[in-house]
Amino acid sequence: SAASDVYKRQRSPRTLVCQCCGMPLDDSTLSKGPDGAFNEDYCKWCYADDQFAYPTKASLLDYLMAHMPNPDNAPAAVCRAQFDTYLSQLKHWKEKE
Repeated sequence: SAASDVYKRQRSPRTLVCQCCGMPLDDSTLSKGPDGAFNEDYCKWCYADDQFAYPTKASLLDYLMAHMPNPDNAPAAVCRAQFDTYLSQLKHWKEKE
């Protein structure tokens, strides 16, 4: 029933995503703090050794443009704008704007 589907969705664990790059997180990709504790906000590639890999959103956008697939062959400006829109919703970049 629709009601049980809503209940299941409410009861399922939340999906963690890196608040810098947006990648889905699990135990193998979570970053760790200096004390070794998991940091549920960031992946191990964006945040390691108590520092961020991407000092600016532009530097992350440059990386994404160079490494993310573009199966639709969308123009670079369109891809960059889509990435920027998505990243702007994440906590790390909201705090910097």
